[in-house]
Amino acid sequence: MNEARGTAALRLSRRIILLPPARLRPTEAFIEARVREVSLEIEAAGYWRHPVWVERTSGVIMDGHHRREFALRRGYARVPCLMLDYSQVVLESRRPELDLGPIDVILRGLTRSPYPAKTTRHRLRDDDTFDCRVSLVQLRDGPASDNVHGMPAATDQ
Repeated sequence: MNEARGTAALRLSRRIILLPPARLRPTEAFIEARVREVSLEIEAAGYWRHPVWVERTSGVIMDGHHRREFALRRGYARVPCLMLDYSQVVLESRRPELDLGPIDVILRGLTRSPYPAKTTRHRLRDDDTFDCRVSLVQLRDGPASDNVHGMPAATDQ
């Protein structure tokens, strides 16, 4: 996935862009009760706080499956996505019987055969945090223009 392809991708910052949730490829199943919890949290806040972590070349979700599912159900046009590659994250298996590598996770997303929920855990290597504050109205309707928060629009490459 080219993170800056076409007008569907809009840049919020150097590493966070807005992408259609249907374009993101899940690598894990979701838990219905957790989707409900996430829905309540996001709607109570009135804005989106935590970007979905996305592997920049494949479009697979590293973290944020429940937030993506919430967005799909509510018909959001876009969601904030933190674009990463596996050199920036530590991948852990939450299941002792599974020894996972980045290629395993990426293949699950690309072949549409997700792991069970809560199989993987991704952490940023530098322990940095990337929160955002994006209006739910902006995500529902999509931005009025390609200039989001003063950042240049993403362009085809």
